[in-house]
Amino acid sequence: MKKLCPICGDKISMLSKVQISDNIICIPCSRICSLSPLATTEAVKKAWEENHRRFQSFEETMKITEIGSGYIFIDMPKQYAYISNRKKYKLEPIIFAFSEIEKYRLEMVGEKVITKTKGGIGRAVVGGALFGGVGAIVGASTAKQETKTTGGTPRLIITLNLNGLKTSVNIVNPPLKASEALDNMMNL
Repeated sequence: MKKLCPICGDKISMLSKVQISDNIICIPCSRICSLSPLATTEAVKKAWEENHRRFQSFEETMKITEIGSGYIFIDMPKQYAYISNRKKYKLEPIIFAFSEIEKYRLEMVGEKVITKTKGGIGRAVVGGALFGGVGAIVGASTAKQETKTTGGTPRLIITLNLNGLKTSVNIVNPPLKASEALDNMMNL
């Protein structure tokens, strides 16, 4: 018999469960307490009830996006926001007050560092001709190395404190003005 999530009532399978301090909950419900492993069932329930109230009253007054980027939806009068990779959401998004933003960071996921050595063979030949085997080794080791970073996808991660529950939300390919918008939110 499968266990039911005490928050939403959905079935919890062996592969889709998260342990909190006093119970096991489903992965979608754990999104609101992802950085609070000691959260209680009651605290998570209250957080989702508050999130649902915020979501029902959310009125988009501003949207920050660009072609191929994620979205930041803002309700300026209430000073609420949420982020999403899609215009339409599959799960109810986590609605956060501007004052609940603790920090944010932009990181590159999937970057590769490539190092190329140029001129190693030529330097080894010249060093070997002048100084023998040792000269060849020294010549090869003095070759110029060029390092560059390629690829990767930017990801915005926002850390939130929702009445004591810590969580993070993120989007891939954030809009270029995401940092500016978040700085403004944090300063209000």
